[in-house]
Parts: sequence; structure tokens; C-alpha cells
Amino acid sequence: MEIQAPKEWHDVLNVLEKEKGMVILLGATDTGKSALAKFLVTHLCKQGLKVAFVDSDIGQSFLGPPTTIGLSLFERTPDWESSQSQEIFFVGSTTPEGHFPTHLKGVKKMVDKAIASGAETIVVDTTGFIFGEGGKELKRRKIELISPHFLFALQKSGEIENILELYKDHPLYKIRRLPLSENVRLRPMEERRNYRGKKFQTYFKESETKELMMEGIQIQGEALDSRGFPIPQDWALQINGLLIGLKDCNDETLALGVIRNYFGEKKMVRVFTPLKEIQKVKTIQLSSQKVIPLYEEERF
Repeated sequence: MEIQAPKEWHDVLNVLEKEKGMVILLGATDTGKSALAKFLVTHLCKQGLKVAFVDSDIGQSFLGPPTTIGLSLFERTPDWESSQSQEIFFVGSTTPEGHFPTHLKGVKKMVDKAIASGAETIVVDTTGFIFGEGGKELKRRKIELISPHFLFALQKSGEIENILELYKDHPLYKIRRLPLSENVRLRPMEERRNYRGKKFQTYFKESETKELMMEGIQIQGEALDSRGFPIPQDWALQINGLLIGLKDCNDETLALGVIRNYFGEKKMVRVFTPLKEIQKVKTIQLSSQKVIPLYEEERF
């Protein structure tokens, strides 16, 4: 669907074309942040700029699978139907609540990669988690961690003014309040869940079950039960359908996987994953996310 961009979107596009730099997109759920991100990336590429897109909306991620932060670099107009992350960072949750440190670490890591790539403009999309002290604190930490040049705020009726007021007259940040596109609509929870399921299905469509020997493999993170208590690692590895991150010796996310079986005596776990070279895995990152059957997410 072609994006119906308000005049104000074109105005900020002109500013970015001239000044370049990094912009972070802020807004509640269903305000069109992803639409704005695509609009900016598409038109900046048409002007011949090298653009990086960091998608940190881990619940409704566009570039990569849910639970991940994605990074893509564009030097020509993107084909959004086939655009995928060139890099992913596994957060292990579809919400940042309870996962602030990991989420922020991933955003910073992807932004640093974008800067190192020589991108002239970096567009950072965010989650719709903005309400309450938790939402305000997460956005504050994120903004001050990556120091964007611009804050583009999409809001219906001033719902993120409590965040923007932190940076009123701040010399480092330029705030632009933007209206919503006519394309924006509210999506029911079931539609959002189905979207995540389709994203998982696409991600795992060419996967195979691999055997991973656990000797020398580190385990990061933790799986939590329904009450929020940690599950022992040996128990977590026995959870059929547990979503995990597979990382290399440099702490880079190679791929996601789904646990199929764990054989304690053999110290071996069977993992369903698109990763071809399973021997590169040096760390398993646990999560509290189950994918059972494969594309129906579930927390426990």
C-alpha cells in the first residue's frame, strides 16, 4: 500500500536530506512509526544517500523476526517486499518490559554498526511502549544512549509529551511533532499475534533440525516461569519449543533456534534453525518465549 504522507512528513524529509544524521521515531502502538521509517528510508535513498534502518520494535518487527532488533543498510531504493535484516540482535521477548538492559544493549550495538558502516542517515524505529514511568524511562535511556540528532514524534493527542518535555530546548536534540498518516489504523491484538506468527513462519521456512553438542557452550539469559521466577538452565533446555538465540564467539547473534530435544547424558540439544554452520555457535541465549506449534508464540 502506498503511504499517504502528510505535508509535515515531506518537510522533515527535506530537513534530513540537508542535515543528515540520526533520527529516532517515537510514538504509541499503531501510530505509523514503521510507515514513517519506510517513507524516510525510501526517499532518502532516492536522493542518493546511504541510509541505515535500525528496527527495534521487537513485538512488531519489520526487518527481522519478532524478539529481535534488526539492522539493514540501503544504498538504493529498497524493495520492501523482500527487505530483510542484514544483522539481528536477539532480545528474547516481544516486549521490552523486564528486558531493558538487553534491549538497550541491542539498540546501541546496531546503531554503532550503522555508524561504522558510513551511513549518512540512520533511522531508528522503536516500540510503542511509551506509557507510565516504565515507558518514559526506557525512551529516556534509549535517547541518551544513542544521542540522535532528531526526535520525530507521532502522536494523536499529546500522549508522548511527557517524554518530549525532557528535551525541551535541549541543544543536542531537535524535536519534530508529526501528524499520523491517513493509512494508520488500529490493529486488534489477534492481528498483531498473527503478524508475529507469519514472521516466524517466514524466518524458519528453510530450517532444519541440527544437533548441538553442549560441551564448551555458554548459556546466557534465563527462562522465567509464569510467576516470573527463573527456571534452572537444565530444565529450560528441556522445554520443547523454547525460542533461543544462537551466538558466536564474538557475542554476535548468528540465528534464532527452537529447542526440540535435550539429551542430558550426551550433553546434546537438538535445535530447529535456519543456521547452516551449527559449529559456529558458542553461546545459547535463553528466553521465556515458546513457539508451539512452531509459529504460535506462547509465554509460560
